[in-house]
Amino acid sequence: MALFSNKHQSNYRASVKMIEAVFQELGIPVKETRIDEDDASAAARETVGWVVMKGSAEVYVFLYQGENDNYIHVYSPVMNLPERNLLQLFRRLLDLNGVGTMGVAFGLKNENVVLSIYRSTTDLDRSEVREMIINVGEHADYYDDILVNEFGGRRYCDVTHQ
Repeated sequence: MALFSNKHQSNYRASVKMIEAVFQELGIPVKETRIDEDDASAAARETVGWVVMKGSAEVYVFLYQGENDNYIHVYSPVMNLPERNLLQLFRRLLDLNGVGTMGVAFGLKNENVVLSIYRSTTDLDRSEVREMIINVGEHADYYDDILVNEFGGRRYCDVTHQ
């Protein structure tokens, strides 16, 4: 049992380093992006997170330590739900999921439309982390204006930064 635990912990520490290396490659200062940074080592916690901006979109990257595996979750809140036209909005989001979001998917979190991708860190490599962050950020930045113009509501950045 200790062998799996050590492998699991080693994968988690390597994933933290990999994510931070990708931020550095993208020219993003790692220390400024860390969520809830304190003196404790990120690798010692069960969850560590970062937030970066891509245009008007906030992109969150979380690394979770699960019981049997570790997971990376990259997501971006795109807009708050409009008061009307929800059925049409949901249909549009499903249509977009089927044709043009490059592996990321629209969903709902609380009262917000989000773009998200989630996967195990087993066999994860730098190019995948980079692609996850870039795809979520670029799609969120692109679609926030389009969806608000089409259906109403407000971009997430406009709601949170009033």
